Amino acid sequence: MKVAVGTVTLVSLICLSVPISIYGLWIYVFDLGTSQAERVAIFNDYFPDFLHGRWDITYVGIAFSIAAIAFSSIGLRLSKMWKVLNIIILIFSSLLLLLNLFSMM
Repeated sequence: MKVAVGTVTLVSLICLSVPISIYGLWIYVFDLGTSQAERVAIFNDYFPDFLHGRWDITYVGIAFSIAAIAFSSIGLRLSKMWKVLNIIILIFSSLLLLLNLFSMM
């Protein structure tokens, strides 16, 4: 089965958008609360109940970052035309993955 390179790149871009939107939401919520506990409560209100654990949202960000890295590396091997976009996706996904991992320490 032949996979279109544009499709693989688009899937990796969609996977990258999940951790970016999570961090964007945190930046938005950071200005809303007066204390850290209040900010966390407001942040958790945007997600369903099964993601209200301590590390659940971080695990989601890690999983989607790894998926974006995997799909983007597949896209790099398939075509030279989408190479620049796949490299950008790899860089941002790797940085967000490291940010998520180090935030757990």
